[in-house]
Amino acid sequence: MNYIVIPEGLAGDTQGRPLPAPSFVYRQVLDYILSIYCAGDTIYLAPANTYNGKTEHQLAFQYLISKNADCCISFPAHIYEKYVDTRDNARHLKVFLGKAYREFSFVLVCAALHSYRAEYCFKNEGYRLGKIHRVSYKVTGEGIASRWWYYKYRPLHFIYEILAFCRDLFMGILK
Repeated sequence: MNYIVIPEGLAGDTQGRPLPAPSFVYRQVLDYILSIYCAGDTIYLAPANTYNGKTEHQLAFQYLISKNADCCISFPAHIYEKYVDTRDNARHLKVFLGKAYREFSFVLVCAALHSYRAEYCFKNEGYRLGKIHRVSYKVTGEGIASRWWYYKYRPLHFIYEILAFCRDLFMGILK
């Protein structure tokens, strides 16, 4: 099985400054993938944003290794200068995968509220997606980097995803 895990932000201190760890949402998605993968599976961590020299996907890799993940985990080593949104997650991973993105079938794993937009963005980039795992997350009260403040408020996260989905739909039409 080939899984693609969509990034869900970084932890933050009390001021919202990024900390070198996955956010409470991303951790729950990563814990979910740890509960479903099997020997021989590959987990592709979609490339994401860089803060203080570390990327979301590098920190996710470190988290998975700290939890004794014993499957193949793959991600691009490249660091991106500009903000990486969900469309860019799909585009950058496609470059990393080369022709394999069209040859393989993938299972998408993502926070539930983010998953519909992620599914659209990856399909719009030509990925063959099978099952979509829509991971429900609990708001824990932990800090999150200010870029993802809305994850702490489900109704606002829902509204954000609707607006971002509309933007992505519009950008897909212009493609």
